[in-house]
Amino acid sequence: MNIAKLAFHFILVASLFLVGTTAPLASDERKAISLPPDMKDRFLAEMRGHMGNLDDIIAAIAEGEFREAADTAEIQMDFGHSMWSALQESGMSSEQVMQMKKQMQANGMGQGMGQGVGMGKGMGRQMPDDFRAMGASFHEAAQAFAARARQSENPPSSDDYKGVMEALQGVTAACRGCHEAFRVE
Repeated sequence: MNIAKLAFHFILVASLFLVGTTAPLASDERKAISLPPDMKDRFLAEMRGHMGNLDDIIAAIAEGEFREAADTAEIQMDFGHSMWSALQESGMSSEQVMQMKKQMQANGMGQGMGQGVGMGKGMGRQMPDDFRAMGASFHEAAQAFAARARQSENPPSSDDYKGVMEALQGVTAACRGCHEAFRVE
């Protein structure tokens, strides 16, 4: 068989494989959440942002920069992350954002952001209760991860790496649980 025939067969088999794998699943048992197109776009962009945050956290851990990983989790993934991120994007350092966050929480502001209908300004307030509960578990896991990462020594010990990775697994478990339970339409 010459190279041209071999290439043709390869392309044919690859095409059939791709066509076969792009068909929708016959029964997607996940709960559908219907969102208006503009909100759906914002919501999916936020989920992609969280994937980027996880990637940044993993990179920081790999470099032994646990405080940087904690800052990313607390600013980008905690309750009220849109507000904390906006402060950082306006030019505040991570330290300044964290200081403002602590001051606001000490004054009773920012508590329970994103929980319950009408609380916070995030998209969660327009989601079903069970989805909102899973979102809350994600934010709580991010808080727990950040707290564990901040407890680590500098440089981190092997026990620190183990504890931080266990805490990070709590964040990814929340992501996985939600993606297994829900789909957005």
